Amino acid sequence: MLCGGKKFHGLEMAGDSVSMTELLQKMKETVITERSELFLQGESVRPGILVLINDVDWELEGTMDYSVQNKDHIIFISTLHGG
Repeated sequence: MLCGGKKFHGLEMAGDSVSMTELLQKMKETVITERSELFLQGESVRPGILVLINDVDWELEGTMDYSVQNKDHIIFISTLHGG
């Protein structure tokens, strides 16, 4: 819903590595088509969204301090379910 119905997106970023803050900002500008407040809170993702970097929880990778490298796979999974 937030990404126009697409499940997979590829982003081109300037440079060899970018910060998670830069990645999330680029996603807000180009990928999220509506209601970005359901995905982002401040400069980070909202609570209840699991972030995986190359299949590893981003908390083990340093969360917002992680430098995204070329060919990294970032996955966002909502852990909240509506009834």
